[in-house]
Amino acid sequence: MKTSITTTLAVAGMLAAGMATAGAQQLTGRYTVIGDNGNGTGYRGVAVISGTAGGNCGIRWAIPNTPPTQGFCMRQGNVLSAAYKLGEAVGLVVYRINDDGTLDGTWTIAGQEGVGKERLVPAR
Repeated sequence: MKTSITTTLAVAGMLAAGMATAGAQQLTGRYTVIGDNGNGTGYRGVAVISGTAGGNCGIRWAIPNTPPTQGFCMRQGNVLSAAYKLGEAVGLVVYRINDDGTLDGTWTIAGQEGVGKERLVPAR
């Protein structure tokens, strides 16, 4: 399983590298999370992105009834990819950075069927 997680992260990085560049908007800050699980149930919460120097960053999600989740991320053009650990499971989310500052993402957890959708909206 370690090999498939490494492979998944490497493929996500290569996909991100091939995307067109977006404006230089700053990604650090607090976001409202609006998401849909793979089973159709929705969720809301808060995410904080920090330390985007050199394209690398940290991301932390706080979703009610879910343990706080910490991840690391990398920006390449208009794509932000993040790997995270939720309990013992490893996950991956890939966001498209929109011109209005929102981020639209698709996420998955290793070893689980399906994908979820997530939108991050900058808190203003």
